[in-house]
Amino acid sequence: MNFRAVFHLISFLPLVLSLSMMICWLVGARMDDPWHAQRAFALSAAISLITGSILWTSTRGPVDLNRRDGVGIVAFGWLLCTVLGAIPFILSGVAMNPADAWFEAVSGFTTTGATVLENLESLPRAILLWRSMSQFIGGMGILVLCVAILPLLGSGGMQIYRAEAAGPSKDRLTPRIAGTAKLLWGVYAGLTLLVLLLLRAAGLSWFDAVCHAFSTTATGGFSTRSASISALNNPAVEWIVTVFMFICGINFALHWRMLRGEWRAWFRDTEWRLYATLIGAAFLAILFNASQGSYSDFSRAVREILFNVVSIITSTGFTTDDYGQWPAFSQFVLFLLMIVGGCAGSTAGGVKVIRVLVLLKQVSRELKLFIQPQAIFHVKIGRQVVEPEIVSMITAFFVIFALLGAIASACMSFLVPDLKTAISAVVSCLGNIGPGLGAIDPSGTYAFMPSAAKVLLASCMLLGRLELYTLVVILIPGFWRR
Repeated sequence: MNFRAVFHLISFLPLVLSLSMMICWLVGARMDDPWHAQRAFALSAAISLITGSILWTSTRGPVDLNRRDGVGIVAFGWLLCTVLGAIPFILSGVAMNPADAWFEAVSGFTTTGATVLENLESLPRAILLWRSMSQFIGGMGILVLCVAILPLLGSGGMQIYRAEAAGPSKDRLTPRIAGTAKLLWGVYAGLTLLVLLLLRAAGLSWFDAVCHAFSTTATGGFSTRSASISALNNPAVEWIVTVFMFICGINFALHWRMLRGEWRAWFRDTEWRLYATLIGAAFLAILFNASQGSYSDFSRAVREILFNVVSIITSTGFTTDDYGQWPAFSQFVLFLLMIVGGCAGSTAGGVKVIRVLVLLKQVSRELKLFIQPQAIFHVKIGRQVVEPEIVSMITAFFVIFALLGAIASACMSFLVPDLKTAISAVVSCLGNIGPGLGAIDPSGTYAFMPSAAKVLLASCMLLGRLELYTLVVILIPGFWRR
């Protein structure tokens, strides 16, 4: 690995974070945050700026990246960002210890939305904005942002994009990967601005509208209220957030094609059709199961159940109702949605709908071969044949996901009070969901867990956000051999 080139490109990330922290500092000062909170962001911005400057000046030289370097940039870049992102939580005193601060920072950048902070209404405004801003930065990908703004990456940018972008497919919308990254970030920023204006028109303050817009398009779930969206008590806001969570769980390449005039791009996409079908089926199943006696108002039941179904499958984690009080079957349906997640190329987490579809097609193919051993069957998505190498990679992904989930759940069972909480916490963090079941349902937080559990779950968040392979391969000795 070319460590000089790797850390030279990573040096841009602290500069981006420093600018973001300065914005939070200025907003906090404008909204009369306590002096210690303003000082925390001023110092954090300075530390990030100095870190980036030192890395930049000490590693200058020609940049030539291969695939291994791209993986290194993504792995080390995300680790550096989460460490620097934890500093404001420590210096402001809102985090009780470094494990809490790192957990909150990782949860933000990976758009998980799990939190160890309680009574959010009493926190400094700069902290609340920083939580949402970290999700906005991490939503489309901090490394993809660098690919978009740093033309010096040249062809090496593709190595970063392949290692960092979410999902098994990496759509190139333009011949140059930097152009693709710019288009994706442009669509992402445009959707965020639209959500912001609609939330403001629905009655939220500018501050709340900005924070919730950042978290909605990033499918992150950090709110300015401890009770999440339900605390806003605004049906219009709930419908706006539901619609845009759904949109941001779709491959952003399809959004770009829609903007170019391909109006049927969504409906022609096999993954989108399954994604919409899963939401519809889960909604109807839970509506039939959970609404029996739980809701006196049918329209409210429709709104809140649909909101929570979309929130869970897109890994956003916003809530309008405590689904921990729903019947066991409804909770089971939500648990399955946590695993499935949204579409590839979206800001959503989970294993992704396209992987589930390919795996189901592969199971169908194997059953057909069992009946007709001499026949030739292909795995197809729509009319396109999926290459055996891709099928093998997706199968391996599921195996790795299951193994890591089992190992992490076994470790968590020693650290938390019940198995339901242990398993759902791991699945929630690997899928970048946020809330889970048991003690971490929408009425609870992760604050009660010991530091070891928080570090373990934060590691699961990073593994899930970087699609497992990126962090797993750096643990293999062969990765470091020339």
